[in-house]
Amino acid sequence: MNNIKNKNTKEQQITLMTCAEVAELLRVKIGTVYSWISYKQLESNLYRKLGRKPIFIKENVMSWFLAGAELKPRRKMEVNNA
Repeated sequence: MNNIKNKNTKEQQITLMTCAEVAELLRVKIGTVYSWISYKQLESNLYRKLGRKPIFIKENVMSWFLAGAELKPRRKMEVNNA
């Protein structure tokens, strides 16, 4: 997606990725990535939500993958009956 440099630290570079880019990197279907998000199976440090859109931090995704890519147990989706 793009790179962001943090001026407060020593040239730390952060690469942001979309769900499609994460799916391509991990060689899974994009629906699988959305499923992991909706069932809260991913660690919270892997992505942030901008509105309804999840944006992944590539460095965190790579660290998670290299550490074994463990998923949390599936949690049922919460339904708001408003």
